[in-house]
Amino acid sequence: MPLEALQQSFADALLEQARVSALLPALADPDGRATERLALYRGNLVAAWQKALASTYPVVRAIVGEEFFDALAREYGRAHPSASGDLNRFGERFAAFVAAFEHTQSLPYLPDVAALEWLVHRAHYAADAASVVRTRIAALLPHELLALRFDLHPACAWTDSHYPVATIWRAHQPEADCALPDAPVAGEIALVVRPRWKVEVVASSPGEIAALQTLREDQPLQAAIEVALDAEPAFDLARMLVRWLDLGVLVRMRTSLDT
Repeated sequence: MPLEALQQSFADALLEQARVSALLPALADPDGRATERLALYRGNLVAAWQKALASTYPVVRAIVGEEFFDALAREYGRAHPSASGDLNRFGERFAAFVAAFEHTQSLPYLPDVAALEWLVHRAHYAADAASVVRTRIAALLPHELLALRFDLHPACAWTDSHYPVATIWRAHQPEADCALPDAPVAGEIALVVRPRWKVEVVASSPGEIAALQTLREDQPLQAAIEVALDAEPAFDLARMLVRWLDLGVLVRMRTSLDT
């Protein structure tokens, strides 16, 4: 059997026990224990899936319980085997998988919680960048400030949900500053940030996200304010700038002449 075909047959046998018989003729098996060894290998593989996903999705695991989560991880691994040697990338499709999985339909908010946890996971491993400090902003004249462009911290991300995902996430943290909602019916926009090396999730608003998206598209602050006010007439730039600086969202400011 060619090497590539052998490797594929081995992977198939790990994912589905029914395919073991197709692999056995290609294996040296002097003591007749190849099937047993494959079962051990399969068990280690599933354990690795479960451990990787539990690390990435601790809130989902807390919601559904350890036993159900382990079964969910096993089914996800079979549907989406890791294509990378880095298991930190393994859970990329987990939210979509949960949304389609038959036995999670009674928890309609769960896929959105998973989507938020993936952003938190990515934020944890995002590159570092020095945040803009207040003194640099304070030294600018109003017209100078409005003409500036800002880069966003690599960890900065957001997700819009029909459910209170930011509150659900925060309520499951070791030092929770809020309680679980009585019923997850009110939508939230969750903003993921990483000030001072620790990932945080805070509730956001349409105006804030519109402004951040405009800045990410390399538009000046003036343009960001305009789209923010369209999305949210009560948008307060002064308050939002203080918030962004405190959360480490802005990492580089530049004029249109800078590259």
